[in-house]
Amino acid sequence: MKVEYLDQRMEDGSRLFAITQELISWAELRQHLEKLYGVEILQFITDGVVEGWLDFRYFGQQFSVNNPMGEYWFFVADPTCSSFPLSELMAHLRKWQPAA
Repeated sequence: MKVEYLDQRMEDGSRLFAITQELISWAELRQHLEKLYGVEILQFITDGVVEGWLDFRYFGQQFSVNNPMGEYWFFVADPTCSSFPLSELMAHLRKWQPAA
């Protein structure tokens, strides 16, 4: 999976740090994230039609994923989050392979 790295600050103070194409379902994304040691899924909210939000914790940081415009957008609540958890998440996302 191709992952674009960003450092874009949002109005709520969070940081948009990665964008991927929405090539997998929410269920597949959740399952893939859960394979990364230390990820704790907190909640998933969707309107069932257009958009969803997945919140999780990793290395003590709060993360959210949203899916506008056919992409998954990854946010971290603390914009000063160290690069280690961000790079680990992005490396893990790049490892996703479709089921055979």
